[in-house]
Amino acid sequence: MTFHDVLILLLAVSTAALLVLLAVRIRREKRQMAAVRGMRLEDFSEFLRSNSVDGGIVEVARKVSDLLIKSFGCNRIVFVRKKRGALDLNYSHGIGGFKRGDFHLTYSEKLADVLRADFLPRPVGLIKELLSERFYRALLGFGIDVFFPVFWRQNLYGIYFIRSNIETRSPAFALLAASLAQSLSAAYHIKWHEAKYDSLQKQLEESKRPAAGPEEIQPHETRFLKLVRHRRTQTVVNRIVDSFRDATGLGGVAYVYASREDDGEPTALRRGIDIPFEIPDNRSLSEIISLVKDSPYHDLNELPVSGPTAERWKRDFLKSGLRYVASFPLSAQRAGLLAWSQGSDTAAIEKQLEVYRDHALHLFENAESFERVEEMSYTDGLTGLANQRYFFKRLHEEINRAKRYNRNLALIIFDLDELKYTNDTYGHLAGDAILRQMGGILSKTIRAIDVIARYGGDEFCVIMPETNETMCLRFMRRLQTEILNTQFVIEGVAKPIGCTVSIGGAVFPKHATDSKKLIFAADMALLKAKETGRNKSLLYAESP
Repeated sequence: MTFHDVLILLLAVSTAALLVLLAVRIRREKRQMAAVRGMRLEDFSEFLRSNSVDGGIVEVARKVSDLLIKSFGCNRIVFVRKKRGALDLNYSHGIGGFKRGDFHLTYSEKLADVLRADFLPRPVGLIKELLSERFYRALLGFGIDVFFPVFWRQNLYGIYFIRSNIETRSPAFALLAASLAQSLSAAYHIKWHEAKYDSLQKQLEESKRPAAGPEEIQPHETRFLKLVRHRRTQTVVNRIVDSFRDATGLGGVAYVYASREDDGEPTALRRGIDIPFEIPDNRSLSEIISLVKDSPYHDLNELPVSGPTAERWKRDFLKSGLRYVASFPLSAQRAGLLAWSQGSDTAAIEKQLEVYRDHALHLFENAESFERVEEMSYTDGLTGLANQRYFFKRLHEEINRAKRYNRNLALIIFDLDELKYTNDTYGHLAGDAILRQMGGILSKTIRAIDVIARYGGDEFCVIMPETNETMCLRFMRRLQTEILNTQFVIEGVAKPIGCTVSIGGAVFPKHATDSKKLIFAADMALLKAKETGRNKSLLYAESP
């Protein structure tokens, strides 16, 4: 073999090695992209929003597990939670044939130091020496190879051990998994503080009754004291159901209650029920409640329902293990139906039901009053329109409604083209006068179902349910013409002032599939309208 042949052979081997490395890299990149595509940003965004507003520990933990399974491709999960000086199995998914003792871990400061060093998902091998041989062998047996901690400040609340069928080493996976862990950590931390608060409140209440014997202290008083501080109606309902289940020791409890809106769908809460059931519609719910409202509770087997929907609902409840039902209204306007499984002490359950019915009305009324006061803070003081806070709330609600009924939704954002010039020439009071009059123009221009809001400064938004691209563009041009033809009267200014606006619009779901993306799309259309000459109306991605 000549030197030339050797060079050719080396070149061929090097080329082959490079091709193999390139193929591995491409395959890894594809797996990383698959990881990103598998994570539904809508679900993740909703998870973060609900946790920030009113997420309880049970609901947050459930959502974390759901996201790990559905969006993160985790087909095997073990979560050990710290209690006192040990970590024990709290939740598992995709594994079987094990003993709870397999996942017992003694807590140590050395383990805490390692976990505290990095909250991103890491290989289990990094903490092999800190796990018992039985624990580590169990993880290996199920192919679980990644862990991440649930840590807040100095408190370790637990550790997730997972196996995913997507690329766990990608930056996207690491960052989103860490975000889930931090959300759950915050929920545990809040619960920890609430427990301390409840303990102090209990001591305070007991100190006010020094002469009372143990038999005079009612356990339900402490339970309801915990619920008084909650100010969201949805949270109050969740906590009432959880508290009733804890007080009665029932295995399964379900609660179905009417929507606040007349055309809204009933909501169902399930606790300890593995088999899902169909939620009755408004008509069926009203029919069922009318049958049970005159008695403390009814046996489902003896409940005479009529119609295919009600019959199907009754079968579903019984199949889910629910045996009894009772009317459980939240208020005079919000009917509700409580169902539960067979209990060991029927008389005690009936007594608890009577107590909870009475207290629930007051708790819910307090929460509704708080929300009504909060809604009063949704008004912009200058224009009388809704403010940005209300705008975000309604946009989220309307997008959920559009998704549910598979309908279009339009959003337009516009601002005045030369408000700064007006302020500089005639003073800021002149600019405020124009903004006030703009509110009047908008109120006369929109439909009854539309929502208008002052977004901030000289920017305004209009949410338009059931509006497609053609309708949106037609409205934008009509609004543009209306403002162009309006003479704004300013006190102290001799002549009326004319104004123009630039408008951007976007339509759900064509241009965006969630509220943040829809705002971005409409904002980009507005920016393009201003950059290409102002006094224009453009839809997202529309050519000037």
